[in-house]
Amino acid sequence: MDGVLVDGEPLHFEAVNELLGEEGLSISLDAYKPYMGTKTGWADMMRDYGLSRPREEYSARYRELILKRYRDRSEPLPGAVELVRSLQAGGQRMAVASSSIEPWVEACLARIGLRSHFELLVTGSDVERGKPEPDIYLLAAERLGVDPSHCLAFEDAPAGIESARRAGMTVWAVRTDYTRGLALPDPHREFDSLHDVELHAILGVAA
Repeated sequence: MDGVLVDGEPLHFEAVNELLGEEGLSISLDAYKPYMGTKTGWADMMRDYGLSRPREEYSARYRELILKRYRDRSEPLPGAVELVRSLQAGGQRMAVASSSIEPWVEACLARIGLRSHFELLVTGSDVERGKPEPDIYLLAAERLGVDPSHCLAFEDAPAGIESARRAGMTVWAVRTDYTRGLALPDPHREFDSLHDVELHAILGVAA
């Protein structure tokens, strides 16, 4: 979802700095990038920055801050709405596999008008091990009733690309301002925008 369908990372970056700011701390964009796209990002940040309050206190505030941002400010990335609608019109089955918790995913997809286009959602709420472990993609394929090797995953961050590859899927990477300059772990193809993805190329992979 984040970095593929919506430009969610700026919202997360803002929220993290809002919480860190309460303790007189901040994080730069470059320092933040390794935490992107993982289920354990906030917990890892607590450890790395030596934060003193209980984890649940940070987690609860963070969930609240992000949910409000997704509801009020989610914006689709270039080409996302058009591509998803075209794939649905072409009869392609689709799922979202996101490290975000279910309320965030539901709020975000509702905001950008794409919730009904996806057959199912698999979120960080559904798996114990988040990306880069393959669990979330394996579960998505299982629930769709398809072999992972017949699936095409779109990802933007290194952890997500590794997760989908380890699940045995074809992986196409989409760059955003937040992932430009990051080394990506061997996606099968790479694009600057979903506008650059040709519909027939996706249908060919899926077939």
